[in-house]
Amino acid sequence: GGYKVGRNPGEPSTDLQEIGEPVTDAFRTFAEENDGRELKLEIEPGTYLVAMAGALVSTVQDKVHTTGDGGHVFLKMDAGMTDVLRPSLYGAIHPITIFPESGDTSDVGEESESVVVVGHCCESGDLMTPQEGEPEALGERILRKADIGDIIVMDGSGAYCAGMSTKNYNSFPEAPEVLVDESGDVHLIRARQPVEQIWANECTPASLIED
Repeated sequence: GGYKVGRNPGEPSTDLQEIGEPVTDAFRTFAEENDGRELKLEIEPGTYLVAMAGALVSTVQDKVHTTGDGGHVFLKMDAGMTDVLRPSLYGAIHPITIFPESGDTSDVGEESESVVVVGHCCESGDLMTPQEGEPEALGERILRKADIGDIIVMDGSGAYCAGMSTKNYNSFPEAPEVLVDESGDVHLIRARQPVEQIWANECTPASLIED
């Protein structure tokens, strides 16, 4: 549910004025027909406000070329469904951008290639570029030609991403989160999870421990 957010180029976002006008008219009519009784409406537009306020920043961990008629170029991230589950869950499409490892604009380059982007989990469903609405179907994207170590940024990750990720799947700890304020200063708002926390609550029955 929620108001539509255009995460990708060409996708429209909900026009709040347009959808609010008939609701306002209906409330006014209700008041007129019920001796001035006024209704109050509360909404929670969380996704609409924060979807485009967050991005997943990762690196190209591996690059694999498969052969044959159905071959692809795969870019493996050092993140995945443990951080953003929407593509794997219901075939959501997120904008993806490749940046050079050096961070220098002069190294961006002009070459592009068609790739399939996948995550780091040992899971066939850890797919970051599915076909729209089809989470199990490989979808290719035309992206800047990438090398191992380059940066991958997945935008539109501010809502329904970290909050519904497959936390600790494959024993991957939670990624850190940072906030960039209006002045451009960066603040750590969630530290990287120590791997020891993943098994901290696990218990072994005494009967299974050999003396």
